[in-house]
Amino acid sequence: MGLNHIGGLPIIDAKKAISLTINARDVDLADPKRPNNCAVAIACRRQTHAKEVRVHLGRVYVRANDLNWQRYITPRPMRAEIIAFDRGGEFEPGTFTLSAPQPSKRATGKRQGTAPKRIAKRVAGGKKRATYHVVKNVRTGPA
Repeated sequence: MGLNHIGGLPIIDAKKAISLTINARDVDLADPKRPNNCAVAIACRRQTHAKEVRVHLGRVYVRANDLNWQRYITPRPMRAEIIAFDRGGEFEPGTFTLSAPQPSKRATGKRQGTAPKRIAKRVAGGKKRATYHVVKNVRTGPA
């Protein structure tokens, strides 16, 4: 089942995308492997005046009020920068767009998120099914 509450507050899917510009100061103030204090979280709080932000490899959660959290999709380029930063590299400043979840990515109560690690199996036609790659030594948590 998907994540549907953080700290007792419900999570709702965002309705529209937001654009974030991460600058060098955001990167300087950031802490690696800290979803609530990374460069993206700092920039998001600065630009949207959110009370709290949690940034994960797959999702970004923004709490702008005391009623709920909004869920956004982490874009692939931002995900790559987060992984590099968490592993001791640099986060390259830039502009990223946090998109609202597509209908197929919304938390509907059906199984969402990471599937269990699979072993390559033969499928129809004699092809092997791809195995999942697990990214290690980066932040942990929901999404």
